[in-house]
This record gives sequence, C-alpha cells and structure tokens, in this order.
Amino acid sequence: MTVRAPHPRCQATRRLGRIAALALVGLASYGRPALAAEGSDGKALLEKNCGRCHAVIAGAESPLKQAPNLWIVLGAYPGERLEAELAEGIGSRHREMPQIQFSAEDIASIYYYLHGKGPDAEYRRPQ
Repeated sequence: MTVRAPHPRCQATRRLGRIAALALVGLASYGRPALAAEGSDGKALLEKNCGRCHAVIAGAESPLKQAPNLWIVLGAYPGERLEAELAEGIGSRHREMPQIQFSAEDIASIYYYLHGKGPDAEYRRPQ
C-alpha cells in the first residue's frame, strides 16, 4: 500500500478554507467584550495540548528543558503563519512530540491569548 501526498491544489483549497474559517470566527467575535475569555481559552488549549513539555506563559520555564516557551515562539509568528502552523500541526522535532491540528476556532482563541487582539490586527513580538 502506498500513501500519496495530497495534490497541491487540494492543499491550497484546504488552507484557503481554514483561513476563511478563521476570518469568520474573527468577524463573529468582532467587538465582543469577552476578549479576556477568548484569551483564557487559548491559554487552556495550549496548556492542555502542549503544557506537558512547553511553558505557555511569558517568562515561565518549560517543564522539559529543551522545549521552548510557546508564548514566546508562537507569539512572534505573524497571524497567517500561526494559523498555518496550528491548522496543519507543527512538525515534530522529536518522536515523542505529537503533531496536533487545531480547529479554526481553537486557533482564534490561541491568537487572542498570544496577541491580546483579533487575528486581523497587527501582530506583536512578545517581550
């Protein structure tokens, strides 16, 4: 049995669909006073899926020394790259690292947590 890579056109269509879904989530939550809740949801998602090895809070040390602090690493990504990395699953750097694919809604929550504003806003580089 051979496994074929998806056709590039299919990959582009899926990526466009994810971007559109993220944009819809952003538009649906535009002007919502629950921005803090969105951020806490994003923090909870990172803690649940990544916190075993990675720190997800600014200035914290990762439980696994070799694992970088995700608040710093992912917070430096521009919105489009962050969306692509989280939607497709950040490539494993070692065998024990799972490849997790987040939904568009999860990505929006993570973005709010990392950047403190909507996905269409200019990104900031964490301190």
